[in-house]
Amino acid sequence: MIHLLWSIINLIIVFYFLYLIVGFIRKGKRIFNPKFKVVSIFVMVIGIVQVVSAVNSEGKTNRITITNNYNKKNNSKVEKVKLEDNLTFDINMHVKYSIEQNELIPIESNSLLTGFVSGYEWEFTSIETNNYKQSEKAEFTANGVLKWNLFGITIYNESKTFNGIIK
Repeated sequence: MIHLLWSIINLIIVFYFLYLIVGFIRKGKRIFNPKFKVVSIFVMVIGIVQVVSAVNSEGKTNRITITNNYNKKNNSKVEKVKLEDNLTFDINMHVKYSIEQNELIPIESNSLLTGFVSGYEWEFTSIETNNYKQSEKAEFTANGVLKWNLFGITIYNESKTFNGIIK
């Protein structure tokens, strides 16, 4: 529930920023209510800085290479694991395996947020897993950082560790 509340707060701030920008273009300085003038100007300046910095930012892929020692001509298989299931969003992980003589060798992994992710950013930092046979299961340990953002500024970093079995 707290994740939903955080996302709604982020949306309200974004809509308020858009209201201020459009109002400033149409009405000028009269858009700023004297009671909330300082807050409005602060939101507008932070919003403009975030828009400008978002243009120059590079997208992170959250992709981790596990091994380079595999035969690239072999077939591959991707396993999906839901690491965390929240009310508004999920943290998912995909592990790509190379199939070599009935053994699955992990090649790479990536992780992402899905759902209503306003105000959050996921940084996938590490994964540990091993080879396994197709009839067996593999254990994994995955680590990452869930960043709680308010209007694009990181307010809190939540370190997360997940342990489980890939079937």
